[in-house]
Amino acid sequence: MRYLTVFIMIFILVFSLAACGAGNNTSQETVISPFSSVALGDTIQLGGFDWLVLDTQDDKALVISEKVLSQRQWHYEQRLLTWEPSDMREYLNGQFFEETFTEEEKALIVETRVINNINPWFGTAGIGADTMDRVFLLSVEEVVKYFGDSGLLEEVAGWSYRLRTVTVTDEYNDARTAAPISSDIAPWWWLRTPGRSVNSLVDASAAVVTGVGDVIVYGIYLVTEGGVRPALWVKI
Repeated sequence: MRYLTVFIMIFILVFSLAACGAGNNTSQETVISPFSSVALGDTIQLGGFDWLVLDTQDDKALVISEKVLSQRQWHYEQRLLTWEPSDMREYLNGQFFEETFTEEEKALIVETRVINNINPWFGTAGIGADTMDRVFLLSVEEVVKYFGDSGLLEEVAGWSYRLRTVTVTDEYNDARTAAPISSDIAPWWWLRTPGRSVNSLVDASAAVVTGVGDVIVYGIYLVTEGGVRPALWVKI
């Protein structure tokens, strides 16, 4: 009789654990994105901000904040640097992510492999490692891809070094501009692409989009206070 009682207790325990596991799986599988019907050019609400849809791929969409949300240094010190160890990346995936989004919204934000190329127009030393990020800044190539390509960016690679300090200005300037969320924030915004690197201390910089939509490929010093316009992939 004692053996029968033990067997029944074990059966009940195993059944209970299996039921709990099944319940958890069901809960995960039934998470439905409120953005399932979004299309390119739409605007969604996330973290209390408006986000512009730049791309859709299968079950996710790339969005960028419609406005410049804050102002920060790209890095705390002036030295040659890639995206991976930057203060900006740490801030976006740490403090910004944790304080901006609800738990439900965090579950919708997809951790994505971010490709970190060198600056092909200046041959900036050091290829940045690809990173897995939930929040990031766009690269120069992505700005051109998603906001309009006039072909001018490719021409920059053929110019002499002295002339490469010319900014890219074309018919897509207006599309690249973004108003700051408050008057205390700069309207220009950082990109994650490193800038020129003739001298690692003097020239260490990151590319930016100006307040009038110019793309400054050679960059602005990393310790400069500049606008932050985050991007992320969200489940759809």
